[in-house]
Amino acid sequence: MKKQDFEFLTDLLRQYAGWDFDEKQYFVVDQKISNFIRQRNYNSIEDLIDDLKLGSKSLIARVVENLALSDTSFYRDYDVFQRFENIFLPNLRENNRATKKIRFWSLGCSTGQEAYSIAMAVRNTVLGLDDWNIEILGTDLSSEAINKAQKGVYNNFEIQTGLNIRSILKYFHQEGENWVANDDLHAMVDFRRHNILEDITFSNKFDVIFCRNVLRFFSPEYQRMLVAKINSYQAQGGVLYLGKNENIEGIEEYYRKLPGFNCVYAAKAVHTSVVVPQDSPQVIEAAEMPSFIRPTSLM
Repeated sequence: MKKQDFEFLTDLLRQYAGWDFDEKQYFVVDQKISNFIRQRNYNSIEDLIDDLKLGSKSLIARVVENLALSDTSFYRDYDVFQRFENIFLPNLRENNRATKKIRFWSLGCSTGQEAYSIAMAVRNTVLGLDDWNIEILGTDLSSEAINKAQKGVYNNFEIQTGLNIRSILKYFHQEGENWVANDDLHAMVDFRRHNILEDITFSNKFDVIFCRNVLRFFSPEYQRMLVAKINSYQAQGGVLYLGKNENIEGIEEYYRKLPGFNCVYAAKAVHTSVVVPQDSPQVIEAAEMPSFIRPTSLM
């Protein structure tokens, strides 16, 4: 991929998704766009860019989704999830014993492994689920990723990345060469397409929000705006999980880091209204998207 092609694609990401890629992500962009070209039967990246320059909103949406798709795995960063399951969840269970209600949001859930990992951790920790109202929401910009997450079907490589054989046999069953989430696990998680830059309304706020390795792709100005937005969805005393070693602009204004926990932050009171940067990315209207990637209204 030529430098000018890379710059065109990263400008597209910045314009429509707010992502601020630099030359460090060259090989990631090159690999993803090469896969897209092969899957869509384009002869070359030049042919794809020629079509993109015609301004087709549906094609732009597909390319942006493809480039924004993040890598993921079950129990990613095992030590983080181990402490979430063995230390944090028991404390949360005790704190919420009166209401017997806990809400989780996996923001930027990709193909669903993180949301299902949360569900497995909850089932391992919160006993007597029939008496509890457990809600786990997974959202992602990519409709392709959400479609896979909704199906809950993973190949051998995906299922073995992060899960031991005991967990696999407990929560999944085999169909052909793939592994499928069991009904009781599948029923715990709701997946919806959503762009973090778009406004969304929830009937209740979230006790725990996972937004790991998502904000780091945005410029500092957008990081500050998005941290404020995420904070507005957080329940009083709720916590935010970021990725390891993420240095996010404005996090200290809305959250305080929990001592003894890696990349876990406790929400402060909501401060001010969200200020959108002047160079806000263009929003691709739902009507201009192909039907399979139109945003779905959420609870």
